[in-house]
Amino acid sequence: MLFLIILIISLILQIFLPWWIIAPISFTAAAWKSKSGWDAFSSAFAAIFLLWIVVSLMHTIPNDNILANRVGQMLGLPESGFNWISVLLITGFTGGMASGFAALAGFHCRKAISN
Repeated sequence: MLFLIILIISLILQIFLPWWIIAPISFTAAAWKSKSGWDAFSSAFAAIFLLWIVVSLMHTIPNDNILANRVGQMLGLPESGFNWISVLLITGFTGGMASGFAALAGFHCRKAISN
């Protein structure tokens, strides 16, 4: 349930707001619904990782991965036809970690307040 809440709200709000809106969404949702720290972190990480990978694929596939390959070159990734996959994974991992730690903080905040 937490996974879907974070995924859907983030998908809608990231259309209008900056990328970092994932942190307050994850924090709030985890403070409200999470059962454990691991549940909070893993649900938020997976939701944003999946969301950012899918959205990145929707943007990179129509333009033959030109921008993603150039970003891969700037990052110093090995020259191959698949730099864009590494860039997508790095993107998803970065968003997932930001969201996961925000959700973990939300869970611990709720736990601290309730004690």
